[in-house]
Amino acid sequence: MANRFHPGRIAAAVLGASIALMSAAPLAFADNGNGSSDHGGFATPRGPRDQAPSAKSDADFEKNGLNVHLVGDKFKSEQTLLIPVTVNGQKVYTYCVELNVDIDGNVKMVEVPWDKYPYEATPGDKDGGFKAHAGKINWILQNSYPNVGADKLTQTLAAAGVKLHNGLSAAEAISATQSAIWNLSDGAKLDESNPTPFDGKDAGADVVAAYHYLLDHATDLPQPTASMDLTPASATGKAGDLIGPFKVTASNVTGKITVTPHLPNGVTLTDKDGKALGDVVNGTEVFIKVPAGAAADKGSFALDAKVHLNAGRLFVGSNGKDGKPSDKAITQSLIVAKPTDINLHKEAVATWTVGDTTPPSSTTTTTKPTTPTTTTQPCVPSTSPTTTTTSPNGGGTTSSSTPMPPSCNTPTPTTSADTNELAYTGASVIGPVIAGLVLIGAGIGALFFVRRRKANHS
Repeated sequence: MANRFHPGRIAAAVLGASIALMSAAPLAFADNGNGSSDHGGFATPRGPRDQAPSAKSDADFEKNGLNVHLVGDKFKSEQTLLIPVTVNGQKVYTYCVELNVDIDGNVKMVEVPWDKYPYEATPGDKDGGFKAHAGKINWILQNSYPNVGADKLTQTLAAAGVKLHNGLSAAEAISATQSAIWNLSDGAKLDESNPTPFDGKDAGADVVAAYHYLLDHATDLPQPTASMDLTPASATGKAGDLIGPFKVTASNVTGKITVTPHLPNGVTLTDKDGKALGDVVNGTEVFIKVPAGAAADKGSFALDAKVHLNAGRLFVGSNGKDGKPSDKAITQSLIVAKPTDINLHKEAVATWTVGDTTPPSSTTTTTKPTTPTTTTQPCVPSTSPTTTTTSPNGGGTTSSSTPMPPSCNTPTPTTSADTNELAYTGASVIGPVIAGLVLIGAGIGALFFVRRRKANHS
């Protein structure tokens, strides 16, 4: 651990400071109160270290504690008080959890989970520091001032057998609570021989009694959950798609989550089935439905809710304007002391391109049948050869010719390659062939009949 009681540390209030709430599940960005729109804010120290507080608290409840003396501290006293910071325009009150680190008014702050606390204990330090005792610190926050009023805390202490002088005042309760937290976060011990150098023995005795009660009864309490988140912050897609999901994480919401769309005409917010979006609660998934054929564009929507900021939330210094927490202790870390309802605002943006408008190409090819072609040659009549017969009895010579059937070129059908059936064209030649054969037969028969008749007459 670094030099525990750094001489340059200023134990003071942070007035009008702002915090960019960013954790694993961030809450919101905060205005820094000076009109700037950048993220985060500044912590401004107030008052010298050894001076007793002179400013009085707001009327609603006490914010100033007493100055206390710690064992081994080179300074005469440490001022205790509830440190106010402004989140989204609302004051949130915190306790210090880094006694040995100065408040730097030029360093912005962000909210982080406990395991991102930037300050490690010195090797060999048996106390272990904040990370080892964060759960017990949370118990103290939940069971002490301002979560528990001074009168109620007095009754609790009395019931536990703790001796007090005229009860416990709010200022004494603040001093006891901050001293107990420093004991767990930094290993610092209250100087019980002179606990409150400016306020007498009775006040000191009451602070010591409450201090021991808180440390003796502290048990581990779990880390408070985040209040509202919307992830991712942006998404892309194309027209015709459901862009998302944008998941809502919410806890400790004191009313309904309001949804405000900032979308072009025809673009809507829906559920995962593309139906109209209903009430948004923890776990809701929001989609942006872009109609097919829409032009390339972008749109957004916002969530607004009032949430309960729990005690135990941790704020640390961040690096510049990027809102990311520093891994080193660059300003005093603070932890929420009093639960507060704050208004939170989250936004998500969607960007889309033109959808695919080209129709799918066809891979089927249709072949048109080819009409068969035929070349037809005309039939050419044929004349049979002339036969000359000489009568053996000197009857002279007889010449005759036998008719022949016509000669035709039978057409050859041509077919397309994609069919198994032959095409039919032209006229049939079977009838003429049969008729020709009949005539030849009749002629031969007549010839034999004439010869036989002549033979019988001779």
